[in-house]
Amino acid sequence: MPADRSRFAPRRALIAALIAVVGSVLLAASGSADPIDGWSGQANGTQRISTSTTQHLVGVAHFMFSRGKSRPLPTTVWYPANGTPRHGTGPRVINDARPAAGRYPLIVWSHGFFSFPEQQQTITALFAANGFVVVAPLYPYTKKGTKHFNRNDVPNQSLDASFAISKMLEAGNPLSVHIDPTRMAAAGHSGGGTTTNGLFTKHRDPRLKAAIVVSGRPLGAYTGTPVPMLFIHGDKDPVVAYSQGRQAYGAVPWPKAFLTMLKTEHGAALGEPDRGHTQVVLTMLDFLRWALDHDSAARDRLPDDATASGVSKFESVGITPEPARAAAQGR
Repeated sequence: MPADRSRFAPRRALIAALIAVVGSVLLAASGSADPIDGWSGQANGTQRISTSTTQHLVGVAHFMFSRGKSRPLPTTVWYPANGTPRHGTGPRVINDARPAAGRYPLIVWSHGFFSFPEQQQTITALFAANGFVVVAPLYPYTKKGTKHFNRNDVPNQSLDASFAISKMLEAGNPLSVHIDPTRMAAAGHSGGGTTTNGLFTKHRDPRLKAAIVVSGRPLGAYTGTPVPMLFIHGDKDPVVAYSQGRQAYGAVPWPKAFLTMLKTEHGAALGEPDRGHTQVVLTMLDFLRWALDHDSAARDRLPDDATASGVSKFESVGITPEPARAAAQGR
């Protein structure tokens, strides 16, 4: 561990405290915030992504979208809300809370097979607490409880994700004035990671400026304007082989990074209290702050924040400064 690694200790401690209790508070989504019908719709300027020391209260809202009778897309949205956050105790989540003033970057989050958006609230609420609007559609043929499961529907899910973004940006959507359409990214886990790959391959959405693929499979050739991509994968994944994640990473011709979670299976340490969860959280936040806000300090933190001896290994091409990248890859 480098001698100057201790300078990240306060921020690491804060993140650790936040993720340690998030699971216990997310379902207590009640409070006295103003209801969704009372939103004023005032954007009041573009907001940079928060640092981990200035978290937001989190609101959660539900929308019913549809891409035709056979493709209902109920969508859960977490967003920065007006109010005082609980520093060090995990995001406070309130149903239909008044949004915080400003325009925030958007992440479209895609769930995996036999899953649903709320199952990964540990991550989605954390993103919202740090200044993102997180849009998470429920996919009709891979969701938990579907009567017509179809793994081959994944390419259609990429189109669903793009559709959900468009619906969120429509005039009249109460959150549209709080989204910055110039700063949008896609992320997802497992089948959702493959869905995310599809947004940059078969069904490229040019509005998206960054991607995070967790435990996903390749889905065609990457096309269009280069955007940075982050891959996260457990090297002992029994569901989506680590080699498939490496294959996708190798095919990306753009700036890219790969976080290997050592001795880790399919969950890739997304869940609290998984070993390596802190490294995953910090890496994702650093990556997005750099990719969407051009935060060079966040980029420079990536090798240290991502790497823990015996836990995780980080590498990149075209992202981190050469000396830092070489040091991280040599650990």
